[in-house]
Amino acid sequence: HDSPYGKITIPVGSKLIFDDDGLGITTLHTLAIVLDGGELLAGSPTCRRSHALLDIILHGEYNANSSETSDRHLKEVAGADFEVKGIVVKDSPTSLWDFHGPLYHPTWTRLAAHIPGSVQQETSAPSTRNRVLYLQDCVNWPLDGEILVTTSRVKDTRDYDYNERGIIDSVRCVTIDSRNYGEVTVKEPLMYYHHAGAHEYQSEVALLTRSIVIRGNDKSDPTDITPLTCTSSISGWTTVPCSDIYTTGLGGHTAVLGEGVGRIRGIEFRKMGMTNVLGRYPIHYHHCVTGEEGIVSDNSIRDSYWRAVTAHDVFKLLIERNVAFDIIGHAYYLESGVEEENFLMYNFASFVHAIGGPAVMQNQFVPSWEAYEDLKVPADRTASGFYISNVYNTVIGNAASGGWAGMQLPVFPQPIDPTLRFNGVVPKDRPTLLISGNSVHSSGFFSQNSGAVYAGGSLYWEENDEASTTLKYNAGRVGSIRLTRSSKNDDGSDAWLQITNTTVWLCNVGSTGWGRRSEISGFEVHDFQRRSIFVLFTVWLNEIVMNCRTSNAPRVPDVGTGSVEKALNDGTKWSGFFTYDHLMKHILTNWKISNCGGEARGLYPWAENGDDIEDSTGLITVPVNGFAPEVQLISSGWEYDWDTLGGTNFVYNSSLFFSGSGSDEFHSMQHMSNWVDADGSLTGRTDTGDNIVLGPAAGGEWWHLDSRPNMCETRIDWKFPQILCNRGNRQLASYMTFVDNAGSSSMSGAAQLLHPNESSNNLRKVRQGSMTHFGLEGDGSIDACEPPTPCQETTSRSWDADITGPYDHSFHGGWYLQWDAGTPAHMRIERIQMIEGTTLINAMSLPPSLTAADVSVWAESYTRRHDFLLVENLWEVRNTIDTYYFDDTTSTLYWSIITGYVDTDSTLSWIDREVNGIQTFSRGGLSVVDTTGQSQYRLHIDLDCETDAVTGAFCEEKPSFNVPGMDCPQDMVRVAIDLCGLECELDDSCQENTSHPTETPLTAGPTDSPITNTPTEAPTDAPQTNAPSDAQTDQPSPTSNDPDVRISLLKISNRLLNGGQKWRTAISMTLRDTLWNKISGVSVSVSWMDINDSSNNGVVTKTTRANGKVGLNLPKFNTNQVDGVVVSIDSISVDGYVYNEELNVEYGGVECPIFSNGCQSVIINKPEA
Repeated sequence: HDSPYGKITIPVGSKLIFDDDGLGITTLHTLAIVLDGGELLAGSPTCRRSHALLDIILHGEYNANSSETSDRHLKEVAGADFEVKGIVVKDSPTSLWDFHGPLYHPTWTRLAAHIPGSVQQETSAPSTRNRVLYLQDCVNWPLDGEILVTTSRVKDTRDYDYNERGIIDSVRCVTIDSRNYGEVTVKEPLMYYHHAGAHEYQSEVALLTRSIVIRGNDKSDPTDITPLTCTSSISGWTTVPCSDIYTTGLGGHTAVLGEGVGRIRGIEFRKMGMTNVLGRYPIHYHHCVTGEEGIVSDNSIRDSYWRAVTAHDVFKLLIERNVAFDIIGHAYYLESGVEEENFLMYNFASFVHAIGGPAVMQNQFVPSWEAYEDLKVPADRTASGFYISNVYNTVIGNAASGGWAGMQLPVFPQPIDPTLRFNGVVPKDRPTLLISGNSVHSSGFFSQNSGAVYAGGSLYWEENDEASTTLKYNAGRVGSIRLTRSSKNDDGSDAWLQITNTTVWLCNVGSTGWGRRSEISGFEVHDFQRRSIFVLFTVWLNEIVMNCRTSNAPRVPDVGTGSVEKALNDGTKWSGFFTYDHLMKHILTNWKISNCGGEARGLYPWAENGDDIEDSTGLITVPVNGFAPEVQLISSGWEYDWDTLGGTNFVYNSSLFFSGSGSDEFHSMQHMSNWVDADGSLTGRTDTGDNIVLGPAAGGEWWHLDSRPNMCETRIDWKFPQILCNRGNRQLASYMTFVDNAGSSSMSGAAQLLHPNESSNNLRKVRQGSMTHFGLEGDGSIDACEPPTPCQETTSRSWDADITGPYDHSFHGGWYLQWDAGTPAHMRIERIQMIEGTTLINAMSLPPSLTAADVSVWAESYTRRHDFLLVENLWEVRNTIDTYYFDDTTSTLYWSIITGYVDTDSTLSWIDREVNGIQTFSRGGLSVVDTTGQSQYRLHIDLDCETDAVTGAFCEEKPSFNVPGMDCPQDMVRVAIDLCGLECELDDSCQENTSHPTETPLTAGPTDSPITNTPTEAPTDAPQTNAPSDAQTDQPSPTSNDPDVRISLLKISNRLLNGGQKWRTAISMTLRDTLWNKISGVSVSVSWMDINDSSNNGVVTKTTRANGKVGLNLPKFNTNQVDGVVVSIDSISVDGYVYNEELNVEYGGVECPIFSNGCQSVIINKPEA
């Protein structure tokens, strides 16, 4: 002990073998063991060593030559020489470390029954249960072995340690109710309660002892171990672990290098690792090319001064069934970010400590910090049980207790090893191989937003400093693309971070992620303090179990008096699911909710003498002070455990169900937040057979989709009241509007000039204007429904750019937009989110002196321009994608919104989402469409008017406020935002013999080139009808003799292109069945033939969309070569069945069988210049 062996070197051809006679103790004190091509052996893969003790103690120097009481003075020497105080397997194909201790199985398990603790909180539990532990598995653990029982509390630090250790007195396997359990008796009773709740969670029990021990000497311990607790300067926590302690430990270490092989099984590592000495860890595979031959299994790593198991530039290494306890820094650590295809399976980490004090985070955005001498890796301020820097690994069945996070998936834009920094690997963007079946608890205590399972925290070099040797770390959310996860497959296509079958309990937040794309499925969260799950951007959250309060929760005392320290028992400050304000696409399927009601949370009036609920508390919470939202939330398959929620009233009228967080002075989320309940299960409206749209009741009529009885209801008792309406055929859309002014290309430029004393954030509280559905009278006053005043028919909007709302304007309805400062002289619309093929109509009032000649409407894609065509009525705008209409009698401008794309030939069409990388996000039978990019499509509206002197952005002459009507047919009224019907439908007083149903009525608007019975040329004038040009006729009643498919609208548009050098014909139609439902998936084929050259011909085939519409573009014809074409409808088919009967076309109230001799074809002449 006082005079250890010097460095033992095992050269090529030599072996150091530890005999196994099964008797006594073998002890070796040494400065180091170096395998320089030789072998170090104890046991074998097929014949593991017996239980006889082998104890290897690593020393830093000869004790006789030093009066030092600590080896820390060797830090610089150890940092320069791998062999100091280590077992080193050098880079040689013949170097082999082969240790195989006895197999104890399992190495860790969970309690099968709770431990009451010596201060019993359950009188029914006998005191013997504090010594007799029932385990979920039978075990073969050794007598006198030491075990660990993990904490059942929310905080886990050195100054708040409720983990307990015990010495085994007896072990046996018992059978209870036909199932086998392990029974372990410890010599002394345990002091604290440890939970084991059925259908909840259970504390882990781990074996710490092994019969092969590798440890640091008595001079390994840190000397800076007090004070443990310091006063917190951050609100919410009264105390935190001190930042300048436990930095001087200098234990032993091991390393397997290069071509060396390490097979390390059944070893106890104690007092190992050198704090802040890079590369000196208890178990370390370093630039090792033999990962596939290596194995790290069944080991115990305890009292470690830096990490447990580290893999650095290693591939296919098996790390399984290890136990790590009392670890400084990240425990299981994939170091550089290049490590892939490794296996981390069924490992356990507990009692993990940050270096430099834990990162205490009140919100998601925090400053970065750099490495320094006592914090070599700045990410160790968020020390976690598992640190997976590259998710292309197999991570299954692991468990973490404690740590800043239990499992952290950090963001590395580059490998953090300087020698690998520029090798082309982008660790943050690698796809997930497999992360499944893991659990975390008593973790995430020092952050309000980062989860116990945390996909975040960025460790990086400065991008423009290629010579930098200083790492930086940001523990929170970072806005830059470089520091945001954007998973990609090897072919460059989008991939999703995938985490499955995970259980989390006793945490602030169950799981958090800042990456672009995530899928979390099979996620259970129990006893969370703040939120169950909080993941941003494109996310599928499937099979989520949210159990707000278990039977353990009442036994967990407050940690302190700070708001976070007492949050578990404070039922006034929590949110089950916290939505985000914008830029999200969230699909939530198959959630199960229990124990979240007022009684479970101890709130008044459910619990006598309970606390009053706060506005931000609830099962679902919307940040009402957030930015304007898009269409981003859809759900299905929700289930509730009514018995634990206080009955069905929890959903229908409990204020706890739906709440809003933040100031109510902001317009956007107050008026435009939205949620689609696809099957009614979220809201309990499952009997409608329809999607349910939720919108804020404060938004007034904006979310009141249908005025007929039972179509909508208002849940006024919710803290954030919502209108719930049957969706019908409607969709939701979103886009941004920008008012340009001289010197600024953004809306905020005009806003700042109008409101120079307001910050950009406060401008979101300042009213910009309003929006109103067609058919309402509206309110043109500039102070209508300023938050928190609820809106009525007109809904106000702030200087947030987004407008989000419901629509189906194929036949009726539209959005009327108004600006308080007047009509924008230059407006652009971009970042559009809507379903292709649907119809979204907008309108605004223009100054009375303007004419159609003063208006220019045009689209732009990547600077390519397409001019819209002025047409004569609104009906044409509804049925084309590039027209606008100016009603000079009311000075109203109408236009349509599409997710468009201007091609290289300046033609406009719906955007190809796949080609342009904005594909719809679909999971679980639900979908959320993406927005168009800023440069992919912009719609511009320019007015030739005198502008105001303040901003130069608005016409000086002010418009009137005049909401367009619905233009319902005679004897019909507005019954919904997009429907006309009989007035009796509004009070459900219609007689049974009333034959007119409220469905989308048949249209009789004019077309550019209507079909006639005996066409000789393309007519330009619409035929006379009894109805006005933009009115609609009554819907015919289908009869049994009607064909299966009918064309309810046929429209042919004809126009010049490229300055008159070419021309093109476009055909659009709407198909319906005999019940007048729009039909999707119908294949329509149209043929064309040059009228002067029959050899110049072709066929165009397309399929109808969800709204029954189909658009067919014929080729572009050369104006000098083709004078006209004969167009015929060849066939219409569904699922291979071709309809060849007469298909009725309704035009202007006159029917024309499309396949009859009179209407079989039409001649389209080239348009005149």
